[in-house]
Amino acid sequence: MATGRSATATGDGEREVLLVDSLYTDVGEVRRAVEEHLVRTSAWVDLGGVLLVVSELVTNAQRHARGRWRLRVQAERHRVRVEVTDSDPLPPRWRPGKLDGSGGWGLQIARECADSLEVLTAAGGKTMRAQWLHPDHAGAAVV
Repeated sequence: MATGRSATATGDGEREVLLVDSLYTDVGEVRRAVEEHLVRTSAWVDLGGVLLVVSELVTNAQRHARGRWRLRVQAERHRVRVEVTDSDPLPPRWRPGKLDGSGGWGLQIARECADSLEVLTAAGGKTMRAQWLHPDHAGAAVV
């Protein structure tokens, strides 16, 4: 796979969006792009937790979907939303983690680190969505 950074950030001050395409990035580059974006837009969020979730979701897309994936990070005053979309329409298998190195921990880690984690499926693939709410908005229904 070719390497190089392919991250695009856009926004209007209310909503800042970072897009990263799998064709030109690896997990380390993705983490760096997300970190730069969130330091600038969302100082309130648990950056370590978000970066861990980004790593787990991107790694799962690379390992299990075996195709292109796309990361979208949407930062707003009251919410950070991370979405990893891939071309595999099958939802992930939630399985217990094993200490033998065979995996099973990624989605559990993501679920513990984020305020919410959900799977959105469609005919052309699926999206794993993790969200963090600003502490002043915790418990509020945010769509």
